[in-house]
Amino acid sequence: MRLVICLAAVALLSACAQPAPVKLYSGAELSPSQLLVVEMPNTLEVLNINGQPAPAANSMIGNSTRQLHLQPGEYRVNAYYENVYDIAGGLSSEVVRSRSATFKIDGRAGETWRLEFDAPRNVTEARELRNQFAGWAVNARSGERVPTEPGPAYVSMLGQLLGTGGTAVTADSSIAPLGSQVAPSVASASAMPAASQMAAQTLPHNDATFTTLQQIWLLLGSDSRKAFLEWAAGQGQ
Repeated sequence: MRLVICLAAVALLSACAQPAPVKLYSGAELSPSQLLVVEMPNTLEVLNINGQPAPAANSMIGNSTRQLHLQPGEYRVNAYYENVYDIAGGLSSEVVRSRSATFKIDGRAGETWRLEFDAPRNVTEARELRNQFAGWAVNARSGERVPTEPGPAYVSMLGQLLGTGGTAVTADSSIAPLGSQVAPSVASASAMPAASQMAAQTLPHNDATFTTLQQIWLLLGSDSRKAFLEWAAGQGQ
C-alpha cells in the first residue's frame, strides 16, 4: 500500500510539473488536428507575436518546453533569450537578456513548429548574444528550417502594459494569423490603456519583472512611495 501511495504521489507531482499549453486563439477549443503548435525552450521570452504583446506566452514556469496553441497561418514571433546565471560560486547572480530575433512561421493545421537557437554553455557565451541573437524555426514534421531575422528592441512587460512599447496590451489575449487581423483603432502609441485593460493583465513572475519593479521603486520619491504603499495595503483588504 505504501508503495502504491508513493507511486501515485510521484505521478501527481509529474503531472503538476508539466505546464499547460497556452491558448492564443479566440473561440472554441480546437482539436489537435486543427491546431498549429509552437514549441519553445523556457529560456526564450516572447516580446510579441505579429506585433501584438502576448503576456500569456511567458506565464509558464518550470524547465519544460513551452507550448503555444494557435490557429493555422503565418506568424512572426519576436522573442529574446533570457537566463539567470550564478556568479562567483553563487554569491551573486546576473540576468542575461539578448536582443530579440524574429522567428517566421507559416504553419498548417496539425503541424508543430519549434523555435530553436544555439544555447550558450556559460555566462560568457550568453553575454555574446546581447547584440547578435539569432536562431531558426523548424517544422517538426518536414524538417523545414527558417532562419530568424533581427527583431525589434526589447520592451519590458511593464512598458507594454503602459503603452510605451508602441502597442498597448489589451484584455483580449488572442493572436490572429497575419492577413486576418482586425485593423486596430487609431490611437497614440504612447497613450496609456484604460485602467480596466491594465487590471485584466497579469505580469509573469520572473526575474525581469522583479528587476523592472525594483527600478521603478528606486525612481519614486518619498511621497510617491508612501502613496503607493497605502494603495497596495488597500488592495489586500
